Amino acid sequence: METSSAIQNKIKELSFKLNEANRLYYEGQRTLFSDFEFDTTLKELEALEKQYPEFKQPDSPTQTIGKETPGNFARIAHKIPMLSITNTYNETEVLEWERQLQGLINGEIEYVCEMKIDGVSMSLLYKDGKLVRGLTRGDGEAGDDVTANIKTIKDIPHILANAPSGELEIRGEVYMEHSAFEKLNEEMISQDKPAYANPRNTAAGSLKLKDSNETAKRNLRFFAYQILENGELHSGNLAFLEKLGFRVFEYFVKDSTQGIFDAWAYFDNLRKTLPFDVDGMVVKVNSISQQRDAGKTSKAPRWVIAYKFKAERVYSEVLSVDMQVGRTGKITPVANLNPVRLGGTTVKRATLHNFDEIERLNLQIGDFVGVEKAGEIIPQIVEVLVERRTANAVPINEPEFCPVCGESLQKEDVDLRCENLQCKAQLQGFLEYFVSRKVMEIDNLGRALIEMLLSKDLIKEVWDIYKLKKEELSVLEGMGKKSAQTVIDGIAKSKDNSLERLIAALGIRHVGANGAKILAKYFKTLDALALATEEELVSINGIGEVIAQSIYNFFHSPLGEDWLKKIKDIGINTEYKGSSGTLFFGQTVVLTGTLPTLGREEAKAILEANGAKVSSSVSKKTSWVLAGENAGSKLEKAKELGIPVYGEERLTSF
Repeated sequence: METSSAIQNKIKELSFKLNEANRLYYEGQRTLFSDFEFDTTLKELEALEKQYPEFKQPDSPTQTIGKETPGNFARIAHKIPMLSITNTYNETEVLEWERQLQGLINGEIEYVCEMKIDGVSMSLLYKDGKLVRGLTRGDGEAGDDVTANIKTIKDIPHILANAPSGELEIRGEVYMEHSAFEKLNEEMISQDKPAYANPRNTAAGSLKLKDSNETAKRNLRFFAYQILENGELHSGNLAFLEKLGFRVFEYFVKDSTQGIFDAWAYFDNLRKTLPFDVDGMVVKVNSISQQRDAGKTSKAPRWVIAYKFKAERVYSEVLSVDMQVGRTGKITPVANLNPVRLGGTTVKRATLHNFDEIERLNLQIGDFVGVEKAGEIIPQIVEVLVERRTANAVPINEPEFCPVCGESLQKEDVDLRCENLQCKAQLQGFLEYFVSRKVMEIDNLGRALIEMLLSKDLIKEVWDIYKLKKEELSVLEGMGKKSAQTVIDGIAKSKDNSLERLIAALGIRHVGANGAKILAKYFKTLDALALATEEELVSINGIGEVIAQSIYNFFHSPLGEDWLKKIKDIGINTEYKGSSGTLFFGQTVVLTGTLPTLGREEAKAILEANGAKVSSSVSKKTSWVLAGENAGSKLEKAKELGIPVYGEERLTSF
């Protein structure tokens, strides 16, 4: 039987993983889980929290809607929250959902079945037929005002000829077609920039671009799927949307669960022919009054579910296996495949994760394998057709030495790692991370130039960046004096970054940009962080035991001590600069709800230090509201008055 401590740690671990997966998803970055894995993990956490409520975390993902990272846009409260949709994966779960509805709704129930586009939710506000605002989902309660960017989407009318007078709120999905995505990635690669991960995340990022002209170049598309507070039937609202000039995807009205299953089978077959990504079918109660009777939970309406598709699987032959060395030294085996089409793209490679996975699959070179996309994004091998194996198949052996530098590899849990910090493959990845926009932000020092500098031994470790000279750079292929000076200027500028960027740049295991901000604000100087005990680190809200141990071990290692000295010798800033003190000058801000990362007192101190007046009540004079968890009447009043609402990310993102 597990101890209380083990259960508490398990709940902390699951909460951290799910929150991190949510963060990366809504930032438009990589996906940690497939949808099925995410939902299964969430259900495991819900069961543990129900049995052991005393261990529930303040920021538990079971109580919150996934949220995107705020951009440089005004955050405005939604008139009606944009909630999540409960996912289901089989007929049994659909039948259980219908059984629960029967207990909530009187009379016969009719359903509308619609394709679930894998895009970005968008809320459009029209006044007297004129488009006045476009909001992202945000945290469900408030979203970013991206009106200028959504006006570049050709499927979104600026004027509705047949619209009624007054306000009309329309919701839908912004997405990117495969052809536009592939064209964009071709352009990125030609400019020696990293390719985007997938159409959905690229669409999300495109909506947050500062220049709407750049958004226009992305060729985003839009399907409408809902009118708020209108009509008696959802199907009637969909027909009205088409009359208004919106694109509405094909849908079916069904009166039974068998009808739902038939629609699902039709859409599942249709999706293979579509020029964009879909990941399931949405089933809604058709009657608007019955929707109100069914109600909602804190996270999702009870009258709608997403019946997800099974992951598409294709088959191909494994031609060879490469060993990739990541920036942390982790060795990842990657299978090279006979090219095959999957999910709208051509797949040539698939991750094998680690050698335990190869053993579990019983995989050999030459095998025919089933390939799926994890989370509809990353190709991975999920099945080996052992019965088709020939005598020419070659076993895949776990390497003893790094494929790049030749050093002995070390086993850490299920992973193999190269611990040679001078390994060029490892250093290449780390340097690309170090100079990236969210870390030290050294402009014009891209992948190709880093590779050239490593090949010519001009850089042997990360801090050698700060020893580069204009004369060395200007003679390199593709460089000139002007380009060289731009790089040197960028390197010099990075010395003045605030502490949180430097902490993130150290590459400490488990410490990303958000953790770096928390640490910088708490310790103020790099020296203070380096001297911190594990106990002190664990006491900081947002820093768990695993992260605390990783930080402590880093600063008490020969590497950490050496880097600390070099940072000071180079003259890189090691202090937290905070803000200028005038960021919120003249603004009146009201706090409401629980702020799990900062706490109300720290949030108040940050606001006042940056020129804001913190008020206790919401009025027409309120500039904006800072809302945390379980926000009450102040949030409601802010919505009534149309006052912008922000989460605590507003204070942790500058």
